[in-house]
Amino acid sequence: MKRIIAISVLAVSVCIPVLAVQASVLDLQDATSGQMPVPAAGEPSATAPAAQAAEVPPTTLPPEAIATPLPLAEVPAFDLAATAARFNALVGEADRLTTLRTLTPEAVEGALLSTARLSSSGISEGAASYAVLSASAHAPFASSLQTAVNLLGRDAVLERLKNDPEAFLGLVASSNEAATIASGVMADSLVKMDKASQVLGDAAYSVQKEAWAQREMDPQLILAAHRTASASPVELSPLGASDMRNTRAEAPLDKRFLVAAAYHVLGDDVTSTKLITRTGGKMCMTRVQLNVRQCLAASRYPYEHLFCLARHSFQESSGCVRDAIR
Repeated sequence: MKRIIAISVLAVSVCIPVLAVQASVLDLQDATSGQMPVPAAGEPSATAPAAQAAEVPPTTLPPEAIATPLPLAEVPAFDLAATAARFNALVGEADRLTTLRTLTPEAVEGALLSTARLSSSGISEGAASYAVLSASAHAPFASSLQTAVNLLGRDAVLERLKNDPEAFLGLVASSNEAATIASGVMADSLVKMDKASQVLGDAAYSVQKEAWAQREMDPQLILAAHRTASASPVELSPLGASDMRNTRAEAPLDKRFLVAAAYHVLGDDVTSTKLITRTGGKMCMTRVQLNVRQCLAASRYPYEHLFCLARHSFQESSGCVRDAIR
């Protein structure tokens, strides 16, 4: 029995130093794992086959050590300022065309291409965005909301706006004025688009006998130019509060625009854009673009191109905008 115990003690005294050496080697390898080791003389290089370097077992991280990816932050459906700027530019082009004293083939072609660049499936959203920004730019309305935030806190204001928006906004000073301003600027925009449709439509008939209006043009060239223009990027400065008109109407727009304006003032454009997004608006403007191109494909003369501008680019687009702000 004593002999067996002696042998066991001897074995333990031998194994412990060996294990200590192995542990120190592993610690050294872990500490230098992020560095390229320099092989000593007679040692294999770092490019040795994997079979020779696979002596150290792979490290397995515990599940809790693996970081869980953060959820993606929700973003607005579209940029209010950018889409509003595009709609405002289209209205400005409509206004410009009604002031032209003379018409030429170049002026007609330029109008076709400029409206192609500015028109898009998001024009109806741009009109709604313009209404929201117009209401939120009314200083007394925005100031009253900020006062509520200072008194109650932003989260409490957002909660009240979510639970009963009509009752809450009824307590916000100048909210009705802001709603009538949004209604007024949209009415003014529609008047300009309708006027362009009327003026260009009348011109399409009045210039038919003029030589320039009867100059035959290749429909395929016009279509190709129109497609290129519609796909071209448009660089416009986002609209700010100082860019908003202050035209007022007697009746306010639908209450969702005022609610969306309140969310915008409070910095929640995700909810604001959800309130004014309508799938039908994009479909409507897509039909307008198709109708413009079908009209151009069937046209050979500049006076016919004027008709395409009047009937489709402005009259039908105006109808899409009306549907978007109901």
